[in-house]
Amino acid sequence: MTLSAVLRVGLGALAGGLAAVAAAWLAPTTGQAAPFVVLVVVAVAMIGLWLGAIPAIAAYAVAAVAILIDTISSGGRSVDSPYIVRLAAFAIGTPLVIMLAARAESRDRDSRRAIDASASVRQLAFDERQGADATRRDLHAALELVEQERSRLQEVAEAIPEPLIAYDADGRGSFANRAALRIFGRSFYDRPIDEWARSAEPRDELGEPLPREAWPQLRARREAFRLRLLVRLPMTARDLLVDVEGTPLPDGGSVLLLRDVGKEVDERRRLSRFASFVAHELRNPLAVAKARIELANRDASRSHRATSHGARALESVDAAIGILERLELFSRAEAGRLDAEAEPFDLRAAIDSGIERLRARGSDREVRVTVNGDPTISGDQPLTEQAITNLLINADRYSEAEMPIEVQIDTRDGPIVRVRDAGPGISDELAEVIFRDRVSSARGLGLGLFLVNAAMQAQGGSVQLEERRPRAAFVLRWPSAIASGDRREIGQTGTQS
Repeated sequence: MTLSAVLRVGLGALAGGLAAVAAAWLAPTTGQAAPFVVLVVVAVAMIGLWLGAIPAIAAYAVAAVAILIDTISSGGRSVDSPYIVRLAAFAIGTPLVIMLAARAESRDRDSRRAIDASASVRQLAFDERQGADATRRDLHAALELVEQERSRLQEVAEAIPEPLIAYDADGRGSFANRAALRIFGRSFYDRPIDEWARSAEPRDELGEPLPREAWPQLRARREAFRLRLLVRLPMTARDLLVDVEGTPLPDGGSVLLLRDVGKEVDERRRLSRFASFVAHELRNPLAVAKARIELANRDASRSHRATSHGARALESVDAAIGILERLELFSRAEAGRLDAEAEPFDLRAAIDSGIERLRARGSDREVRVTVNGDPTISGDQPLTEQAITNLLINADRYSEAEMPIEVQIDTRDGPIVRVRDAGPGISDELAEVIFRDRVSSARGLGLGLFLVNAAMQAQGGSVQLEERRPRAAFVLRWPSAIASGDRREIGQTGTQS
């Protein structure tokens, strides 16, 4: 019991006792019983109303004790009918008043509990509304972010020049960029897969129909792949040869990236013609500039500083001429006009020429050359010098500083030249495409290794990536014997690795 409850009980007992004493004093004074009954009953009722049922019981008990003491102290006087009426009224009426007070108190507690419960429910509802509002705001922000990301991805996809098509987990097209719609219309994108197959007639590059499980939209849901296939365009009814790259998505969908092979061939032809034009137009002016610089350098009256500037200018002109030579070689290889003479020459001389060209580019990196066997072979010396030069330039460009380049000539088991750089090696992904045209690691024209491959195939030989990491090693191989005067021609397909 709390201190507050104890005080209420004590206050009730005190009030009941005082009411009983007052009533006992007033009764003989007035000669009437009513004040005794009314005063005590009213006091108990008021206590029950203000303080509760328990303080009223305490008041009742104390009043009863006071009445009992008064009766004993009176010596039995006044024990008459009015007195009995007073006792009966007190004994019966006061408990009834206490019961009413207890009921009122119980209802008051229930009412307070209901009010408290209502307030709790209102607070809970308010908190729920606040939480729901916060959730709606978070959801709205998340949807806006998703929409922004979707718009950004769509912008990136639209910027891709190749056709790109996305599919959902059910195989339905969910997005196609403008390039895809321009070439294929909605045939790849908006048709059921079986209807698409009936109109597109997917075939491999040899013209054989693809089985259903090999259709690119279905295969891309299972695995990443690359393949070349023929499809018929519904708008023009012509066949189109395309390279397809499929990638599965985490949600069960897939993405297809398609490249028009014929368009790439046309672009390469245009580049080849442009390279040939540039090489032809610039060769004579650069040759004249080189001759004038060499003539000026012979002037004994020139200062040392002017001579030094002339030497550096000559190096720059030689570097430009080297670029034109590579462009012309690329143009000839693409056009299928790369001829190779088979004449005896010294591989060591070809390597020395490549080192001189490397020095003309301003490199002072050490090149260590070892020879095993007779370095004289039969082949095309200019093409060989170009191939070795490109390998040396690549090795110098990507090797670690101050580390030498190692070149090995070995003709004991067939003529080979091995060029090994000083790291950091070549990634597996790049190694798969390194001999294709215009493959570059952000520096140079991206033609170096493509031209190496073309020059070696023209001689009936090959180039191989022998080591990938931690250092890259390329090996040039020639046939064991090539008849003198034999000519070999590289075709357009011969340039591909």
